[in-house]
Amino acid sequence: MSQPRHRDPNWDMHRPGAVELVALPVGEVVRGEVVCHHPFGLGLYLPDHDTYGNVNATEVEGEDVHGPEDFPAIGSAVTARVLGLNGPQQLALSLRK
Repeated sequence: MSQPRHRDPNWDMHRPGAVELVALPVGEVVRGEVVCHHPFGLGLYLPDHDTYGNVNATEVEGEDVHGPEDFPAIGSAVTARVLGLNGPQQLALSLRK
């Protein structure tokens, strides 16, 4: 496997066409690395599948999660659950147990 694309500072996983969509089974548990924060959620790189997915802020575990300051740090290893496809270019994930 080559260097993950998110290591390139000019690459944006949210740009249309930037990520080849990989449909994973709903409910599958995957390991990921946090690669970006946004007010609406965070992006994960899934090394076992060489793809990326998004976690909406409402799918981040915790009582007082209000925004990026409450998300796992960029570079953190996390375990996520596949929710399905969210639109034509996004793999939807959850960090809730």
